[in-house]
Amino acid sequence: MDFGIYPPEINSGRKYTGPGPGPMLAAAQAWGILADELYTAASGYQWVVSELAEGTWSGPSSTAMRTAAEPYVEWLSATAARTQHAAAQARTATAA
Repeated sequence: MDFGIYPPEINSGRKYTGPGPGPMLAAAQAWGILADELYTAASGYQWVVSELAEGTWSGPSSTAMRTAAEPYVEWLSATAARTQHAAAQARTATAA
């Protein structure tokens, strides 16, 4: 930023008014998109694991794979919920 190219009253006005709700709304939208993508990834991963384990692949290795994949799916779902919450908080902040 080069504050020297604008007169002092413009710089002062910008400092006191701030950027407005635009950047926070953009952040809220980005968090919401990320949450949707994480939910999609979690459900897709869960579907693939279930299809493999309940379909053609059975036995101890199938059970081990499912057991190993469960924490990852849970992490994806929990992270999606947190990002959805962050989006809601950002939207709330713009209304304040």
